[in-house]
Amino acid sequence: MGIHVIQSQRIDVLLQGVLASTSQPSTHPLQVLKAQHFIVPSPAIEQWLIQKLAEQQGMSANYQFHQRVRGFQWYAYQQVLTAHKEQVRKANIPRLIFKWRVHQALQEFIQPDVMSIDSSHPLHSIVQRIYDSADRLEQGIEKQLKKQKMLYWVAEQVADLFSNYMVYRGQCQRGCENMCTCPNNWLAAWGQGRSLDIEKYIAHKDKEVSAFTLQQTQELERWQRWLWQQHFHDDFMQMQQIDELFWQELEHPERQKKALSRLPQQIVIFTLLDLPPSQLQFLRRLGQYIDVLILHYNPSQEYWADSVDPLWKQRYDLGVKERYIAKNPQATDAEIADFFNKFTLNFNAEARESRHPLLTRLGKQARDHFSLLSNLSTGEEGKWVDAFVDDFPESLLGKVQSDILHLVEPQAKQYELAPNDDSIQIHVCHSTLRQLEVLKEQLIGWLAKPHEQPRRPNDILVLVPNLAEVEPLIRSVFPATATEQGVHLPVKIAGIASLDALNAWRAVIGRIHLMQGRFSFDEFADWLGLHATQQRYALEYAQVERILNLLADAGFKRGLDAEHLKRSLCDGDDDYRYSFKFALERLALGIAIPEHATFNQVLSYAKVQPGDFELIGTLIQIYQDLNERRDWLIMHEQKKSHTVEYWLQILSQDIIEFEQAGVAALKTVREIVKKQERMLTLASYYAETETGTLRKITLPLPYILDEIQRTLENQTAQAEPTGQITFAQIGQIRPLPYRLIVMLNLDAGQFPNRDTHVPFDLMDALRQQLGDRSRLEDDQGAFLDALLLAQENLWLFYNGFDVNDGEVRDPSSILQEFREHLALIVKPEPNAPDREVIEGIEIPTQLKQLYHLHYLQPFDPKGFMAENRYIRYQDHWFNVAMQIQQASGVLKPWANISYPLEIPDMLVLDSHQWIQDVTFPARLYLKTLGVENLGNVGVLDQNEPLLLDGLGRYTIRHFLQQNEQQAQPEVLLDQLPVGKVQYSAWQQGIFEQECLLERLHHYAPAVTQTTQRVWRIAKQLHMNITVPKSETQDWVSMEASSARAKRRAKVWLEYLLWLAYLNEGSAGTERRRIVVFSDQTVICKGISSEQARQYLQPWFKIWRYAQQQPLVLPAALLLKPLEKAKAYQWETTNPTEKIKLDEKSYAELLKYWNETGTFTSIDMTQNEACKLHQDWRFILQEQDAQALLQHACDEFAYDLYHPVFQFQHSE
Repeated sequence: MGIHVIQSQRIDVLLQGVLASTSQPSTHPLQVLKAQHFIVPSPAIEQWLIQKLAEQQGMSANYQFHQRVRGFQWYAYQQVLTAHKEQVRKANIPRLIFKWRVHQALQEFIQPDVMSIDSSHPLHSIVQRIYDSADRLEQGIEKQLKKQKMLYWVAEQVADLFSNYMVYRGQCQRGCENMCTCPNNWLAAWGQGRSLDIEKYIAHKDKEVSAFTLQQTQELERWQRWLWQQHFHDDFMQMQQIDELFWQELEHPERQKKALSRLPQQIVIFTLLDLPPSQLQFLRRLGQYIDVLILHYNPSQEYWADSVDPLWKQRYDLGVKERYIAKNPQATDAEIADFFNKFTLNFNAEARESRHPLLTRLGKQARDHFSLLSNLSTGEEGKWVDAFVDDFPESLLGKVQSDILHLVEPQAKQYELAPNDDSIQIHVCHSTLRQLEVLKEQLIGWLAKPHEQPRRPNDILVLVPNLAEVEPLIRSVFPATATEQGVHLPVKIAGIASLDALNAWRAVIGRIHLMQGRFSFDEFADWLGLHATQQRYALEYAQVERILNLLADAGFKRGLDAEHLKRSLCDGDDDYRYSFKFALERLALGIAIPEHATFNQVLSYAKVQPGDFELIGTLIQIYQDLNERRDWLIMHEQKKSHTVEYWLQILSQDIIEFEQAGVAALKTVREIVKKQERMLTLASYYAETETGTLRKITLPLPYILDEIQRTLENQTAQAEPTGQITFAQIGQIRPLPYRLIVMLNLDAGQFPNRDTHVPFDLMDALRQQLGDRSRLEDDQGAFLDALLLAQENLWLFYNGFDVNDGEVRDPSSILQEFREHLALIVKPEPNAPDREVIEGIEIPTQLKQLYHLHYLQPFDPKGFMAENRYIRYQDHWFNVAMQIQQASGVLKPWANISYPLEIPDMLVLDSHQWIQDVTFPARLYLKTLGVENLGNVGVLDQNEPLLLDGLGRYTIRHFLQQNEQQAQPEVLLDQLPVGKVQYSAWQQGIFEQECLLERLHHYAPAVTQTTQRVWRIAKQLHMNITVPKSETQDWVSMEASSARAKRRAKVWLEYLLWLAYLNEGSAGTERRRIVVFSDQTVICKGISSEQARQYLQPWFKIWRYAQQQPLVLPAALLLKPLEKAKAYQWETTNPTEKIKLDEKSYAELLKYWNETGTFTSIDMTQNEACKLHQDWRFILQEQDAQALLQHACDEFAYDLYHPVFQFQHSE
């Protein structure tokens, strides 16, 4: 029995201590079957210890691990106090229950619209803060929701505070009899209604702000004292009673043996990250009955419990001198110096000197632990063993580690840095992404470098201060599967929930969240695209695509149904078309009525296929599921409340529903929900007699979902070492040794993390005591651990340049201090300047070889220069850099030779397609080459139409022309704008259609009926053409579109093909091709069949030409003047030369060709008359587009388009 301490700076030595303690011989044959108990500070240490024990012993079994001393403390209570098992379970209150109880306790005070408690009430300040958070909102549900949200945040902070107070400020330290009077036992004072002496114990502040700070701190203490005394004091007294019962059992002469039989004979504590004095006292007392072995990681073998931070020492010394001068304003410098020397001698300041500033600056946490444990070094309570190992590599890293071990005061300019010493590297980048790209290259080189001991991925630990933010970038740079682009490195991100689990949870709560927004098509598509959603509804990818196409075509834009849209629409706006249900009803009716017709005020969808029936059934099921959950997130707004227990059960049912469909990734989420259920059930069961309200605690569902989301995202239990390259949050995997430790994002403002300060914390406001923890000291200690436990290399990364403007940025203050320490001890070259400036970064000259400055882009050619000291590879970035470096400035055209045509034995053309080809030769050329130039995918408009644009009016006119017998507004429900405008839009469409018919009747009573005929152009060339069905002089058509240039070309070619097919020789000049467009009527007349055949010859010529090489001669450009009733002027300087456009006409043509569309809403990538069209840009890249246009105009324009201007006119 006893409490024994083995301390070392080497974790592997402490591991040997574990092996020695667990392999001691025993006389009892069944001793081997008993579990061996370990207390570890984190799951990372537990997993590492299991792996190492298995490696050393060949197996790892019958070990029981407890997370921190508090975890074992409650285990011991449960084991010994079997007669009080229910009382023990009741006393152990989880932090989540604490939060919910605080929320329940304060909720009644925020219900009134105006704060009802006066300034004399202890809760006035905190309730006032909650009301102030919503003071800018008007009275009503929005203001109440804001107060509820603020209250839940306050409850979360208070739960954290009270949990810390119970550990650090709730124990008697002097052994007071009856009533405890210890100044640090706050909870005892609060339980007795006594306030703390804030003025006495407040931390020293500037005199100017001390009065304000004092008042604020007193208000904090006042409301926290009231809340503790009224709601949690009795619970804490039960915890202390459990502790008293435990020691009574161990001290009772008759029951002691039985109690000890339930406890392990030995408990091994493997390293410490926190050590509250109360828990150390528990271990010391327990050491009187069982063996307690503490394996303590201590950075230094010397006594340094009294060493202080050098910065603190400077401030303290300055304060001593200032106080002396204030009392003795007439004192001389000699008198001040004499006083300070005497004070230093009496204060024992030499023992309190820093000695090694790096250790005392960053190791405050470790110093406190050592100071607490040093009371055990006398050997009265057990053995104290120093197992330090003086074995360090001959490198700068080894020098720093050795100095800290021996607490050697740094000697300036004494260490001579070897030229090949790369044990410590500082990498300066522009962004986190660039850091990861550089890291990957460096890791490949490090793993491939020959070494006596082979290097493996599990020798590498990468630490990040903001892991959750960096996670997507890590997955991007280090893909999970091997790719063709470079070497694959296996990595594992520790402490982060898997993407599968997060996406599966998104699928579950998507059915709840979707209705709280616009419920747009894109939002629904994202949710339906989740793998878990597809598993739940037994859908495959192709089926999902078909569902989305059906919904889009049926008119779904936003909103679930009429009830859902009512929330966002004004009173009186009752047009609920374009919702999910509107489209679904159309699809469902389309099964029975597969045509465009109305039935019972529902417009049927005519394009439903037999294979869509099952998909529509699935959509109906999805709608029912969404409808069932539509109000879950807003029930608290509707004055409907449900208990937390009810919501957890409902969520469990949803999770089970998905799991039964085969979604295995929800296991983690189910365990989180079940754990919360168990906590609530147990807490409610044991608290029924006292409170009676815990089981009935009500919370809005959004708070519960957020709680589950936070727990899922913060998977600290999964922050474990892996057999791969491990990425982890700084501080989660410590203190563990790795051959290479990398720290990323050591930027000012990123590390140390100062954003996690807990508000309302009296421990921070008042004087601290030995053993207290702070986030700043945790981060400092994590950096020190990384420095001391890196066995071979330590790489430090930070962003030294702003990615936007390239300005120089400073690294973290901790990295700056480390750099200055290295600059102090490293010997510089003779006559070398103190510092050098490289790319704006100021670097100590003697540390120049430690620094690696990286360029902004991974393909920057400068990064591959031979003089760079860091590793680069001939990967895809190298190829890009080579291409940049070797660029000649002029690239050859991608198409500079004629494409050979294959002449088939028989070719049958379709006139419609042929007209499309010759009027836009770019697409003909790409089609011939077999190239599809993919453009931007059109984005579905998420808003229902409020007004009809030109395309909308065209759609209605086109529909009316095709369906004259169904001229009712009901059949256009999927096209007309919403609201009252739909009726005016319908009337406008009818009016425009009547105008078109009226103009049509000037030429014919009806549109000319057409038919298909085959025209034999040549022996091997035939064409299917459209011609009037019966003999007629006028071929009359009506179009809903306007008479644009390309459509005029189409009319002209149809006219020529018609006359050429009739083959009437010199006759046919009286025949007319008439097309009534929406804005004007186009008429072609005046040529004979013979002329038509002559005019078609140039068109067939360019059809062949454009298949072999680019022809820049789009009809949309050449006929542009016809849209404004203008014409080109032609000229020739020599009768033997071709007729060309005159200079003015060609300048006008160039104006259209070079148009940029800067001040228009036209998408120029779709404008065939412009060189910015996506096909023209693709074909004409690296070519002179204007020269090609000039050539095409000179060769073909007159023969093709002059007859159009001569024989086509508009009315």
